[in-house]
Amino acid sequence: MTPFTEDALADVGAAAARTAWQGGMSVLRPDGVVVEIPLVAEPEVFTRSALAALAAEARAILSGAVKLARALVAQGDARDREALLGPFEGLEAEAMARLFEEAPCAAVVARVDFLQPGEPDQRGGAAFPVRGPLGGEPAQRGGEAFLVRGTGEGAVPGFAALPRALELNATIPAMPAYADLAAHAWLRAAARARGMTPRQADGLVAACGSNMENLREALVAYYRARGGSRERPSVALVARPGDAQLGELRRLAEHFRQMGHQAENLVPSGCEPEQWDLLYRHVWAHNTPPESPFARALRAPARFVLANPVNGMLEAKALFARLSECAEDARLARLAGLDEAELAAARRLPVTRRLDAALAPRLLAEREQWVLKRSWDYGGKSVHLGRELLPDEWARVVEAALADRRGGGFVAQERIFAARRPATRVAPEGVGRSDLYRDVSTYTGLGPFAPSGSVVRAAASPVVNILGGGGLAPVIPEDVLAALR
Repeated sequence: MTPFTEDALADVGAAAARTAWQGGMSVLRPDGVVVEIPLVAEPEVFTRSALAALAAEARAILSGAVKLARALVAQGDARDREALLGPFEGLEAEAMARLFEEAPCAAVVARVDFLQPGEPDQRGGAAFPVRGPLGGEPAQRGGEAFLVRGTGEGAVPGFAALPRALELNATIPAMPAYADLAAHAWLRAAARARGMTPRQADGLVAACGSNMENLREALVAYYRARGGSRERPSVALVARPGDAQLGELRRLAEHFRQMGHQAENLVPSGCEPEQWDLLYRHVWAHNTPPESPFARALRAPARFVLANPVNGMLEAKALFARLSECAEDARLARLAGLDEAELAAARRLPVTRRLDAALAPRLLAEREQWVLKRSWDYGGKSVHLGRELLPDEWARVVEAALADRRGGGFVAQERIFAARRPATRVAPEGVGRSDLYRDVSTYTGLGPFAPSGSVVRAAASPVVNILGGGGLAPVIPEDVLAALR
């Protein structure tokens, strides 16, 4: 796929990793130690049509979720409201009560996480074709198989198998800077290895595109839609003290300054919102002191240009489950007012259902095909994979989840088996080769300019974590990679 031998590719990856680490591709541990994020030397290569299809799918999922959340808060039953609103309290609940009444845009920026699926192999990885737990039979299109869920929805263009969205991130759709650091550093290292000039390398980077610039354009477009007139509005990037993604946040602020903005990394206690044209929120409301100056912006989303307003309910897995139900529940889809694109995207979601006693026997009978997730949680916590557990262990997990209503309870989701592929992982301690899972996360938004672009994480575990034996893979458009040959 690349023009490099295995050893040469490892050298390119090592050079790229050093550059990316210098630029901020790292996390800050609670003890204050900075840990570099490993880089996968093999790039993830997409056609332009595939990237565009992911962006369109992500936007349809986001817009459908927002419509459905609005409808369920206003007209849903007690179970819906408890799942969407119950996990929140204090400032978070107070601010979120204003989401649909006062906030001009519920999600200026967001991210949808996908897996490209296949059948499970003996080690828990995957290979094609695709089938799911509801018994859909694979249909042939272009020589590849994909799951058809009753409605005849086909594959997303540009992919051999249908990418399946696992969840929505609307509070902190992180990693645009990390993604750029990985891709741009890899392209520059690859260009040097191919004997290209720095100017030619600059051309490759420009052709690749920038997630940071997409984010900046989305924020500025929203600022102007809100009546802002400055060519380069000032930007406060607000995060909690000691945020793990400090490297990313500093690189974002640097990019904004390079583009002519006044931009600073601030904490809630140090951000006077009235002094800034635009507020980029990279902090959970429950980590924002209610008495801090920044809390004023959370309580008044109509007054401030805030991306995003407090919208944690959009990340509830129970909302994702209800969106999945729209594929089969016409009344629910009508209640939400889903359009054709949103309903088609709902039909392509993995089957996701709110956990209850009626569903439990099926989960026990089809253990390997299901995942349990707490409705409101993040970072891969409270995730249980049936295939990774023995039957009696799974039965205990299901029983405990039924009784646990914290965070809105649990949902059961169709297991999407991601393919593992050989990877060269470059870490500070050295270079290693192993089979890694990869996901793909795509940026979107509901403002006047929707960011796009994707970031790919790789990990040794099916629950992808970039530090848990994995890292970031450079996302490179196919035509850009071709220019290296």
